[in-house]
Amino acid sequence: MAVDLADIRDRLEKAEQHDATNLPDAVAFMMQNRVGDGSDGPITVDHVKSSDAVLHLIDDVVPGWTIWITGKATEPNGQWRCTLRQSSSQDNDEFIGSGRGKVLSHALLSALLATIDYLSSRQ
Repeated sequence: MAVDLADIRDRLEKAEQHDATNLPDAVAFMMQNRVGDGSDGPITVDHVKSSDAVLHLIDDVVPGWTIWITGKATEPNGQWRCTLRQSSSQDNDEFIGSGRGKVLSHALLSALLATIDYLSSRQ
């Protein structure tokens, strides 16, 4: 069964609070695109359940890429934006993965999913 990336990202970005119900679909998308087939074993929900975990996963999937996070930590929701770029010193990246959300880990994950989608289309 194909996983709808636009739907997953939309649900992540609109979530009012951390929503673990969206995480299995994000993991399924990554597995569908062969992320996590390496020596560390398959990607699981544990790899995307917190901001720290998603940052570690980003580093594994796109090592050396620049992670740019902006936002305001307001109550009850933040306004987070995340971009993933191959370079921080140039403005000519072919692709910039971006995500947003009220939850930092969701914004990070959305940017990562967009990046994985782009990279898988280039293979």
